[in-house]
Amino acid sequence: MSEALIITTAIAVLLFVGVVCSWIGKKLKIPDILLLILAGLLLGRVELNGEALIKFPEVFLSSLAILALAMVVFDSTTRLRLRDLDTFSLKAIRLTFIFSALTLLLFSATASLILKIPFTTSLLFASIMIGTSPEAVLAFGGKSKALTMLKLESIFNTPLTVILPFLILDLMQTENITTNLIEQLQPLIMKFIVGIGAGVFCAIILFKLVQKAYTEVYSPLAVIVAALLSYVLAENLGGSGVLSVTSLGLFFGNVYVKEKVALMSAEGVVAKALYILIFMLTGLIIRIPYTKEFLITSSILFLTYISIRFISVWISLHGEKYTISDLLYMSLNSPKGIATAAVVFSLLVYAIDGMNIILDMTFAFILYSIIISSIASWIWRHHASSN
Repeated sequence: MSEALIITTAIAVLLFVGVVCSWIGKKLKIPDILLLILAGLLLGRVELNGEALIKFPEVFLSSLAILALAMVVFDSTTRLRLRDLDTFSLKAIRLTFIFSALTLLLFSATASLILKIPFTTSLLFASIMIGTSPEAVLAFGGKSKALTMLKLESIFNTPLTVILPFLILDLMQTENITTNLIEQLQPLIMKFIVGIGAGVFCAIILFKLVQKAYTEVYSPLAVIVAALLSYVLAENLGGSGVLSVTSLGLFFGNVYVKEKVALMSAEGVVAKALYILIFMLTGLIIRIPYTKEFLITSSILFLTYISIRFISVWISLHGEKYTISDLLYMSLNSPKGIATAAVVFSLLVYAIDGMNIILDMTFAFILYSIIISSIASWIWRHHASSN
């Protein structure tokens, strides 16, 4: 059997199992993300002749993660309404800033001390942990101030998850960090400007096309192509692809477009398929050491991370008419998703002191965060329905 056929067969099997898991999750009212990752973990332990039965090339994983990131971020942002941004955006930006700053300062120092790795490596680890997953948060469903805040926060911090790790990698590979840090400020600002500009540019073209030349087949296809093109256009121009897709999604989701429901149907199916596949693959490639030492160390670090998040949420939103249960829910609900997976897949090729440790820890955090978020969301919904 050729390698291409093996990979195609593996994708078909993962999609079939993933669809079943997603359906079961919907019936049992359990977040399907958790079931997808657990199913991937089980399939990843199946071996044939001493080797994993299902495995993929690293380039394929990175490409698929980027594709999924673009489609799922677009699908997520089209559901947000600007009236929500008017109400909650400043609070969400404040939470994003405070949580990012405390994570980079406190969590990186703790990780460096506990894991005995260079501070720059622990800073890289902390930068990956900043983001929360928009696709995971939206999957939990429901409507409340707390959930709206989490959705907006995930939109704002996802670009940081993708941009910051690679800026830190650049700093790690230079001798004069101070000079290089100053030099990196301009590219960082340009990433935001170019990313937003590319997204708005693609949004205007897409709007003109679907308004003037709507067809049942090609218009939905144009939406998918626009999401992918906005990402690659921004990245090739030196901007943030995530910000570009976010801008496109916000624009497209908030302007009047005829037959919008029909337009989004095909894109929604593609995004869901990629969503299922990427979380199955995340579970598949998780290879954390199941040793007592690793589990204790990772648990201590994760508790530290949750504590830092609670402090950030408390500082950001205390006195804003949020209850203690809301603050605790937002602290526990910080799932890692496709953006984190995309960064991890990209980091697999780097040979840096302590890289294997932080990759193992990142996989553990993906698993822990989704389990805790799923449990917290289930308890929170149950508590809300009983009141």
